[in-house]
Amino acid sequence: MADKKSKTEETVPEGKVLAKPTKNFFVTMLTRDIALMDAIMDLVDNCIDGVHREAKKSKSKKGNQYLYKGYYAEINLNANEFLLKDNCGGIPFEVAKHYAFRMGRSEEYHDDDKLETLGMYGIGMKRAIFKMGLQSDVISWHDKHTFKVHIPKNWTTIEEWLFDCKILKKSDLKGLLKETGTAVQISNLHPEISRQFQDKSGFITDLRKALKNHYGYIIQQGFRISVNGVKIDGIELNILTTNSAPKGRNGIKPYVYSATVDDVDIEVMVGFYRPLATEEEIEKEMAGDYAASESENAGITVLCNDRVVLYCDKTYLTGWGENPVPKYHTQFIAIAGVVHFRSNNPIKLPVTTTKRGLDTSSQIYWTSKNRIKEGLKIFTSFTNHWKKPSEERAQLFQSSKKINALQPGQSKSPLVKLEKKKRNDSGKYQIPNLPKPTESDDEKMVTISFPREKTKVEEIRNYFLDGRKKSAAEVGAWCFDKIYSQVE
Repeated sequence: MADKKSKTEETVPEGKVLAKPTKNFFVTMLTRDIALMDAIMDLVDNCIDGVHREAKKSKSKKGNQYLYKGYYAEINLNANEFLLKDNCGGIPFEVAKHYAFRMGRSEEYHDDDKLETLGMYGIGMKRAIFKMGLQSDVISWHDKHTFKVHIPKNWTTIEEWLFDCKILKKSDLKGLLKETGTAVQISNLHPEISRQFQDKSGFITDLRKALKNHYGYIIQQGFRISVNGVKIDGIELNILTTNSAPKGRNGIKPYVYSATVDDVDIEVMVGFYRPLATEEEIEKEMAGDYAASESENAGITVLCNDRVVLYCDKTYLTGWGENPVPKYHTQFIAIAGVVHFRSNNPIKLPVTTTKRGLDTSSQIYWTSKNRIKEGLKIFTSFTNHWKKPSEERAQLFQSSKKINALQPGQSKSPLVKLEKKKRNDSGKYQIPNLPKPTESDDEKMVTISFPREKTKVEEIRNYFLDGRKKSAAEVGAWCFDKIYSQVE
């Protein structure tokens, strides 16, 4: 007896087998391997892409420091709903009709050609929507077209691979959009998402921090992001440079590398963002009461098309702990750096599909990592040479100027002088010749280091130094000087 055909079973021509994917497969697999925070930032990435699209449309010649000014993305979320709205130009109607809502990038779609985006596969918006809930409305106001695309909560259970699209009048927006832009409204949230969107979960606080770290440079350039009405601050990182040093020595300058490799512009800058660590700062860490905030700006920050992919990294990903660079330690608290990757072809950028991590298999990544390590080695060696506190060491950073390392194009700064390094190397370098202590400095000074009970150090401080705020190292130095005065 022949098998009965299921009501939902499709007719398959003779000599063929069915290979059509199911909706549940797409929704489950697309959302399983992405964190909720990354899904939300996928939507913000679309806003940023809209800014670049608007700049291309207007043929703006402004630099990136002006590109984002006046644009914003507002996020509002609670246990019942997620809403993101922006003023970044909206989705072109023809793009929405044929491409934007498809599950994957069509080979026919070339709208993002010559745009510095991070989108590669055409899944970000859909993945974010299905990660959070079952039902959504995407409203777009682009030039003369205003429309709403509705995703019903039962869409995964029906056969049709289409969404309803309705043309709107400006009056239908009811204040949701006041100028050209996009609104993504997600309701019928998954229970676990609804719980995280409540203030008491701590998720909102973590989201604000993640947005600051990932979009901090773009915010610094004028873009505004808010979460439930709270504005997100930008970030900045200034690398120090000096023209001269005590006794006519070389000044403090950053290591800089600039090159274009396989259509990707690379710029590496490593240097000091502050003076070297004091004994007290190192001592605090050794005692276990070291404040992490004192070291949070150290490390290497990586940007791909203006988005921060790694923020102040202190791991092997940026060369720390790999020969010849030592592992990160508090004594390297002053060392920081920035790597910029820029390309109109995002598939070539060394970034993962979540856009929040480095693709360590990329040749571009390895080329850049070797340059980062070269820079780190110079500044870790310098730090080791100048471990001993001295008046001369303090003077090294006097009269220093700041280079905004987060701003791309700093390799062309008047404070940077690039030169060719090798004939077979297409890149240009600034390799600093940093000052070293003279032999007489090394011969004059010696470091005395030994442990003593904390309570005894405090008793000496209180009895002899009137309880004045002095580190254990300073108390030890006072004791040495006091005894030595009796020898003289």
